[in-house]
Amino acid sequence: MPIRIRLVVASALMLFLELSLIRWTGAHVLHLSYFSNFVLLGSFLGIGLGFLRAPDDRRPAPYYSPVVLLGLIGFISAYPVTVDRKGSQLIFFTSLNTTGPPIWLILPAIFLAVAVIMAGPGELVGECFQRLPRLEAYRYDLVGSLIGITAFTGLAFLDAPPFVWFTIIGVLYVALLGRPGLSGRPITRSPRSPPRTRRAPPRGTSRSTASRISG
Repeated sequence: MPIRIRLVVASALMLFLELSLIRWTGAHVLHLSYFSNFVLLGSFLGIGLGFLRAPDDRRPAPYYSPVVLLGLIGFISAYPVTVDRKGSQLIFFTSLNTTGPPIWLILPAIFLAVAVIMAGPGELVGECFQRLPRLEAYRYDLVGSLIGITAFTGLAFLDAPPFVWFTIIGVLYVALLGRPGLSGRPITRSPRSPPRTRRAPPRGTSRSTASRISG
């Protein structure tokens, strides 16, 4: 896959995945109604860690990202945090009886899982940044981000179920991780050659002789 197309696809995956996690986890974990930016902060942490890991070419492809994503989906699907509607008492927003894991367990688990998941796309984008000039890389990154946001907005407008979101994410993962080879070379700065020094001619040398010595 050409490096520019790869950067656009990786950036689209990064934004599409981030919005999907924010929307899906908020619908299944009640505590995220209080901490609405919890998943967003975890995403920022993961993307930053992915960029830090990218310069090391000896690291394998980030296969851990889709694996942890599947684990998070399975965990939240099996243990959602919802309002316990048993009984006929009035339910107040500040004193809710919830089902599922306690808040001190589910929120740190989601934060760490989201950070690990988002480190994968961040590592893919950062790897592409190493092989393009900075301004050109930012331009393609912006294009891919807008594509990811627009695609998720369109699916939300069409009331597409989460199964469609995560299917698209899986296809993008396969496209980026199936053939991790990149067409492009890292951008490196060539060291400057030291300036040439001219030897001073010895005293008593004529001008013509000095010009031949310095040449």
